[in-house]
Amino acid sequence: MSPPTWLIDGGGWPVATEAAVGLARRISSALERSGLEQSSPSFGGALWAGDGWRAELNLGSARKEFDAPFDLGHHLLARLAEAVAASFGGKLTDSALRSFDDWATSSPGALLAALAGLGAGEGPSRQHWQRAFELDPSMVAPRLALAQTALATGNPASASMLLAGLRPRDESAAAEFGLALWAAGDAQVARGLLEVAAAAQPPDPVAMAGLAALLARQAVGDQSHDLLDEALLLATQASQHASDDYRAWSALADVHRARGDFAQAGFFYGFALRLAPDSPVVLKDAAAAWLLAHEPARALPLIERALVAAPADGENFGNLAFARDALGEPAAALAAARQAAALNPANPRLRILHGDLALKAGDRDEALDAWARAAELEPGIFINTEGGNIAI
Repeated sequence: MSPPTWLIDGGGWPVATEAAVGLARRISSALERSGLEQSSPSFGGALWAGDGWRAELNLGSARKEFDAPFDLGHHLLARLAEAVAASFGGKLTDSALRSFDDWATSSPGALLAALAGLGAGEGPSRQHWQRAFELDPSMVAPRLALAQTALATGNPASASMLLAGLRPRDESAAAEFGLALWAAGDAQVARGLLEVAAAAQPPDPVAMAGLAALLARQAVGDQSHDLLDEALLLATQASQHASDDYRAWSALADVHRARGDFAQAGFFYGFALRLAPDSPVVLKDAAAAWLLAHEPARALPLIERALVAAPADGENFGNLAFARDALGEPAAALAAARQAAALNPANPRLRILHGDLALKAGDRDEALDAWARAAELEPGIFINTEGGNIAI
């Protein structure tokens, strides 16, 4: 099927040729999200700016007209999509309809530029999205598109700046960006986005799991029981809605670990590993949980699997050092601690662990050198030169 044909007249506003393609794609996207096939009939029409927006929709032999003030251009787009859906014998889902709210703007130029951004190719689209953002920085759709480009090009800091304080109405976009920014280390911005996605109806269990795990980690630093209670509820619900997704069980384990119930955390990490046996993150977390539960024999095989999955992760060697030390193997523990510090030289905790185990093995000079490096990395940190700084 050939793409629907649209004509756009911006009145006094410049219109890029890609805007017509973008308009067709915006409507088609809403149909696809609603599970509606576009086999028949085709649709097209015209959009123009005067003292407000006007549109004409052609559906085969039928023609419909629409109008809206400039600040309700996004509502007009939604009405066009609803009319096309009705011609297919269907209707848009609530989620598809809400996604149009992210296109709200009182600037005709911003809406036209955003449509051009959607219709342009991967490279040229950025200039149109940037133009839309400049014309209306509060418009959500351009900020989402530019953030997506920033993430794709390895610049999560720029994505965070664009998404800070944003509450998209498109819950799937909120989930996508929330999970991406959390993985990139920006828990603050990620939390706001995941809160939007977790509140969606129907719920997004992966977003709920991500938010639960994030809150559990924040609760440890804040010593907040309320956060832990909220995290436990979210993780429990996520595991009920998505029992076949390892992330739900891993989040439930994260919460129990934050609550200090390490054996229960190890139990739920085991559920996650049944679904994702080679996940480097889950293997490392599961091993740490069993170490904290003072069961190094149960941790050791998990550590060995984690080392296969992520051989360059110094924290895995740190866990190995703890396990070997607990099992009464000081030489092997020190060797693992040296490897951990070599792989993650900027991690002061691994440097201190190296020093503790070197002292325990009888090499005070090596211990002092390791501790000195830790102090350089984190000035002011207290280090007991008699050892025992880090222990399980």
